Amino acid sequence: MTIDYREIVFETAIEQALIQQGYLKGNPAEFDAPLGLFKNRLIRFLQETQPKHWVALQSIYGVSVENSVIHSITRAIQTHPKGLIGFLRDSAQGKYKDRGIELRMFYMKPDNDFNPDAIANYQKNRLSVTRQVHYSNKNNNSLDVVIDVNGFPIITMELKNPLTSQTWENAIHQYKHDRDPSEPIFRFNERSLVHFALDTDEIHMTTELKKEKTYFLPFNKGDGFGKGNPEHETGYKTTYLWDEILQKDSLFDILQRFIELKIEENKKDKKKKKKQLIFPRYHQLDAVRKIANHVFANGAGNRYLIQHSAGSGKSNTIAWTAHRLASLADASGKAIFNTVVVITDRIVLDSQIQDTIRQFDSTPGFVAYIDKGSTQLAEALSRGAKVIVTTLQKFPFVMGKLNGMPHNSKYAIIMDEAHSSQTGMTSTKMKDMLTYKSLEEAESVDERGEDLLDVDDQIAEVLAAYERRQNLSLFAFTATPKKKTMQTFGNKNEDDEYEAFHLYSMRQAIEEGFIHDVLKHYVTYDTYFKITKSITDDPEVDSKKAKRAIARFVSLHPTNLSQKAEIIIEHFRSFTKDKIGGQAKAMVVTSSRLHAKRYMDAFKAYLAQKAYTDLRVLVAFSGKVEDVEFDEVVTEAGMNGFPDTATAEVFDEDEYKIMIVADKYQTGFDQPLLHTMYVDKKLTGIKAVQTLSRLNRTHPEKTDTFILDFVNDREVIKKAFQPYYEKTEIDEETDPNLLYAYRRELDETRIYEDNEIQAFCDVFFQPKAKQTSSDQAKLYKILQTPEKRYKALSADQQDDVKALMKRFVSLYLFLSQLVEYEEDMKQYFAFIRLFYKKISDPLGKTGWSLDEDLVDLEYYRIKKVEEGQIELEKGTSAPLTGGSGAGGKKQDDYKYLSEIVKQINELFGTNLDGEIISGQLYEVAEKFVSTPGMKEQVVNNSYDDFKYPFENQFIDGIVDSFEEQKEQLENENDQLNKLVQFVSTSDEGCKMISEAVGKIVYNLLKKD
Repeated sequence: MTIDYREIVFETAIEQALIQQGYLKGNPAEFDAPLGLFKNRLIRFLQETQPKHWVALQSIYGVSVENSVIHSITRAIQTHPKGLIGFLRDSAQGKYKDRGIELRMFYMKPDNDFNPDAIANYQKNRLSVTRQVHYSNKNNNSLDVVIDVNGFPIITMELKNPLTSQTWENAIHQYKHDRDPSEPIFRFNERSLVHFALDTDEIHMTTELKKEKTYFLPFNKGDGFGKGNPEHETGYKTTYLWDEILQKDSLFDILQRFIELKIEENKKDKKKKKKQLIFPRYHQLDAVRKIANHVFANGAGNRYLIQHSAGSGKSNTIAWTAHRLASLADASGKAIFNTVVVITDRIVLDSQIQDTIRQFDSTPGFVAYIDKGSTQLAEALSRGAKVIVTTLQKFPFVMGKLNGMPHNSKYAIIMDEAHSSQTGMTSTKMKDMLTYKSLEEAESVDERGEDLLDVDDQIAEVLAAYERRQNLSLFAFTATPKKKTMQTFGNKNEDDEYEAFHLYSMRQAIEEGFIHDVLKHYVTYDTYFKITKSITDDPEVDSKKAKRAIARFVSLHPTNLSQKAEIIIEHFRSFTKDKIGGQAKAMVVTSSRLHAKRYMDAFKAYLAQKAYTDLRVLVAFSGKVEDVEFDEVVTEAGMNGFPDTATAEVFDEDEYKIMIVADKYQTGFDQPLLHTMYVDKKLTGIKAVQTLSRLNRTHPEKTDTFILDFVNDREVIKKAFQPYYEKTEIDEETDPNLLYAYRRELDETRIYEDNEIQAFCDVFFQPKAKQTSSDQAKLYKILQTPEKRYKALSADQQDDVKALMKRFVSLYLFLSQLVEYEEDMKQYFAFIRLFYKKISDPLGKTGWSLDEDLVDLEYYRIKKVEEGQIELEKGTSAPLTGGSGAGGKKQDDYKYLSEIVKQINELFGTNLDGEIISGQLYEVAEKFVSTPGMKEQVVNNSYDDFKYPFENQFIDGIVDSFEEQKEQLENENDQLNKLVQFVSTSDEGCKMISEAVGKIVYNLLKKD
């Protein structure tokens, strides 16, 4: 007889473990689907734990008491500003009343054992685990496991067993596609608070179901320094969920002290609020609990280093730690700390701490913010404020004040120093007016200023000035501790080496998808130059659009800022602007404030010269800068046109795409739309990590990042990241033609045909108006034949094909940020990317779908659709205007263009066909007429003012237009080739044609 390895066995193991801990075994028949409650369990809890209150309600409601009470509870949850979690906490504190009768929905766990009544009430809570809960009246779907507290479902689970080819990914697919968020049990913060998708190896969670847009977070311990979970003696790596997290005391602790509702204003619509229910990630929960347990066991007087990577949710962890320490008592019930002081430079953290703590403790004055000085701090300490939040600049003052407090008073200081270098404790020592004689001097002066602002050294200096006292505990939160930080706050291990008290590594954060690996697409300028130049030297890469631009690019050696500005802007417009669904932004990191000022001047000049109106630039630096050479004194506010306090907020607006910075915003700046960084500053050590990590924030549509470094050596950058990274993936120099070698190898496998790729792309890239619900089925059908051929290969051959496809996809994603590949290659990439996903993750294992995880393809797809046919709207009409005049004008334009061609033939000895070329040039003019922004240029300028910026735009658009025509015209290709060659090699002839086409464009739009 074989062992039963079905999913039901896994489900039973979890149920039995929870029942052994004191859970009740629930009957799924008790679930009331329309209410989304275990109604009878809730009623029984109220009747048996609060009998007098229930009798009073019976006297008011009579025979309808049960339905009336449930109705009141449901309404109270729906109208509560914090939803279900706020309602439950209020009720537990005696703040909920029905018709004046107090009702408690659960009893809180007391902080100590001194109150027998509180302990007895806590024991009245009933946790139930119920399997196969049919949650809907619309279908027969069921949830594997539901956990409820006194009748309120707070946790749902979908379990999968890898032995049956099902994993946590299938569970996520189930939640996204088979679970309707409008069902009562799934309504956001009205019923279930968290949903777990898990198998025997990994756990993932979400607090809100939004169909295919649902975002799941890992809830894993981490394995070594990476993702996943370590082995467990039971065989189930996820045992910690039911043995630790869902253990009764742990679960009530999470309900009482961790789950919070974060409410943010919508920047674009102030009336709308963004609500996010925060359930702690495993490392956050683990860190706060380990800190509290250590303090409880050892008292005050210790130092703790919490090394949590960016993307770890450090702000929430600090807020939870502050609240826990402020309410922590020793075995006798006496508060361990009189006051917890949080030192930070982030206003957002101050407001977050206050909002978070108020969700758990609304006592007036519990949190105080110090922003004025000694009197305010002394007053907060004397009145016993439990949490005080102040700035890093006041740290020396805070230490001096605490040093003078009675020795029997105990304090905890939490330091969020990782973000502090944006202003620093001694920033006031910097001159307000910064005068430089040269860029070299500016770089040297600003470099010395940064050394002056080394926060880690300053903190260590301040602490060294005071005796190490047993009444003071220090907690430092940082993603990138320096050696001095490790020595100041770390603890020695058995090998006599300093280490952090708690670690969440950069590698784990990257592997779990909380931050991007910013080194994955890191390119020095030398590498960029070689890759780009190889296109002109070895033109296997058919870069139609950019041949002329590339020739210009490789002639530019970035020896001055104007040339660098041109490189940056053209790279951004060619490769970055379409990232993140067209929302991508970039940062230019400069060597000094004067560099930033000069860059801004160069950017403005180049944008005006090229008449680019599709991007705006900001600059950010501190103080005033005197540019002696140009006799100018400038400020950030003056150059941007608004107060410097608004710079970060304005940069969030759609039209602002590039920010030029000098030290400012290089640390502690959180902008998820930052995709690309242009580095023109020497970076080493922690400064390199903090600066480049500005790109690592995630966004739903952000799939990668890019760094173009003008000055640093790749090995120096790699060395800087290594201590925090665990592994590094700085790509080596790459030949762009290698992509074609991979393609040839794939072609030789014969698993697909050209017509199949074309058929796939015809469906995938068709205009939106022509898309139908059957398109996805068509794509699957097209992929069936290549997949059969793939499956006919041997196992080793299949592995080789997948490995080759993976290399191709990875290399394309990298090189496509440097090289403008032809349409054929873009379409080939789309096919291979999706086919690779299909054969690597077949439907039925993890629920692979064509409409998921395709952000990087989707925007290209949208662009292709927009470039396609203009679809006329049905059911509308427009009046006819004019008469035969338009046709007559067109013939006049043809004659005019023919004359220009005749002049060119005479001047340059060419042999261009006037009739063919005039028709082709007129098509180019018509394309420019429909270019976004062109009409505004015509309306707002005379022709003399219009023609110069148009000349710059003309080169960028003409080659594309000719290439499109070449695909349609066979017998006229020779003439097109001649014209393209002529335009590319003769500046004077190009200018003549540009002016002729420009006149036609101007006249057409002026008449419109």
